[in-house]
Amino acid sequence: MAGTNGRNGPVLSLVGQERDVAFYVREAQQAGGPVLVLGAGMGRVAWALAARGLETVAVEPSEVMFRTADARRGAESPETAARMRLLQVDPRALRLDERFPIVLAPQNALALSATLDDVDAMLATVRHHLAEGGVFVFDVLNPRRDMPAPEVPEDRWQPLEGVEPPRPIFAPHLRERTRTAEGTTEGIRRLRLRHFTVEEIDQALREADFVATERFGSFDRRPFDPQDAVQVVVAVRAESGGGAEGGQGG
Repeated sequence: MAGTNGRNGPVLSLVGQERDVAFYVREAQQAGGPVLVLGAGMGRVAWALAARGLETVAVEPSEVMFRTADARRGAESPETAARMRLLQVDPRALRLDERFPIVLAPQNALALSATLDDVDAMLATVRHHLAEGGVFVFDVLNPRRDMPAPEVPEDRWQPLEGVEPPRPIFAPHLRERTRTAEGTTEGIRRLRLRHFTVEEIDQALREADFVATERFGSFDRRPFDPQDAVQVVVAVRAESGGGAEGGQGG
């Protein structure tokens, strides 16, 4: 896809690795703005939403990720930049007065929740901010039951209690700058990323009064299969008439 689409710089390609961006843009355009993005990362999804005319509030707890996302502001058109509000806040503690017709947790944002209690806290944030009749859309890594435990050093993974076979908690590394009275230092912070089973996600949704209405196995909306590497989920408040999950996302 060529052209600038009214932006300063090339437009995001919506193929290949940007299929997640295309998916979230489509969902947000169907719901309408404003959009709340929990776990904005470096801002790929959030800036794409703002570039396509949607008022966007993007929340990111990491200072490094937040600064990276905010640095894009100067490269965007004034109109796009005006539609983007970035907040450096832990999504679990976020409580705004606004309500949103759609809340997103893209790029495996829920995987930064080390425990199911953390997921519950994230879902409480979603419930607080979701407007009546609104939708919550997110993706998480899906553990394949037939995958053997990886051969990696002990300090790089931990088994999840009660689940067989044990599943890795991936530990990518994020470089963080820390400012102190003595100056600025750099360090490496390990981010533990969880896999969540369908059963875990559905239980957490039920306990937060949500229900999954669609579940896909890829961002091209292919119906979910237990062997898929990702779950892409659309959920609504249970009292909104979602009922049982609408199949496997067809």
